[in-house]
Amino acid sequence: MDREPIYEVIRKFSRLGRECNHEISEKLGVSELQVNQLYYLKMIDRTVDITCGELAEELNVTKPSVTGIVNKLIDLGVVEKSRCTKDRRIHYIKLTEKGRNINRLEYLSHQRVVDMILKVLTEEEIHTFIRLIKKL
Repeated sequence: MDREPIYEVIRKFSRLGRECNHEISEKLGVSELQVNQLYYLKMIDRTVDITCGELAEELNVTKPSVTGIVNKLIDLGVVEKSRCTKDRRIHYIKLTEKGRNINRLEYLSHQRVVDMILKVLTEEEIHTFIRLIKKL
């Protein structure tokens, strides 16, 4: 079996995903965010009342590297710090509204790809597509 057609389909799906991500990033005004920064947003969003130290531990990186990225995210308006009411030395980090919108980027991108598939395939082709992908 010639593998090239399979590679071509995989490249097309990858390109489609990147294009959707880029389009949505542009609309949200966050095209300047890097992949690792998007990952940090996801990790911050998963937890309540997380500190830079706890995030560093979770990501298995140093606290100074987390602090540097968090400060960049604060400058971009996607993360904010708040003081603990019980211990004012502790600062929690959380997403801003803009950060939460960006965090939805992957879902929105997938939604866009699904919309494209629904637009060009018949119902029978969609069922076949789903059946074939589930085999993987």
